[in-house]
Amino acid sequence: MNVKPNTKELVQISSNLGIDIVVLDENESKQYINRVINIYKPIKITGHLSIGEETLTIPLEKNEYSYSKYLKSDPAYIFFDQESRDRNTVVVVKDAKLIGNLMENSFGMEYFVSNEKSDFLIAVNWYVIEIAGSAIDALTNLN
Repeated sequence: MNVKPNTKELVQISSNLGIDIVVLDENESKQYINRVINIYKPIKITGHLSIGEETLTIPLEKNEYSYSKYLKSDPAYIFFDQESRDRNTVVVVKDAKLIGNLMENSFGMEYFVSNEKSDFLIAVNWYVIEIAGSAIDALTNLN
C-alpha cells in the first residue's frame, strides 16, 4: 500500500472545506514535476525545499496562509519533497487563491506550487517562501 500522507490530508481538507482539487495520476505527475524541475532547477527538492538563485524571498511567518490570495484564480499544481512518500504526486487546486485555506487547515508541510504553463515556481518551506518566474510580480509587495 502506497500511502501518501500529504496528498491524503489535502484531499480530506479540500472535501471538508468544499475546495475543488484533483490528484493527477502518477505518470502525469512525474511528467509535470520533471518539466518544472528542468525549467527552474531548484537546488533542494528534498528536505527543506528551495529554488535557489534568481528568486524573491518573502517571510513565511506573516505570509504562509495569505500569499496565495495574490495569485491568479487559475489552477495551481502542488507537489512535495521528491524523496517522501508523496513523491511523484501532483495535487491540482482549481483556484490558486485557495491554497492558503488548505494549508491553514493542515498539519503543515513543505511544498512547491506552479501552474499549468509552469511559468512560475513557489517553494514553501519551514522558514521562507521563495518565488521564481511570473509570480514574482504578484508577490513582490509581500517582501
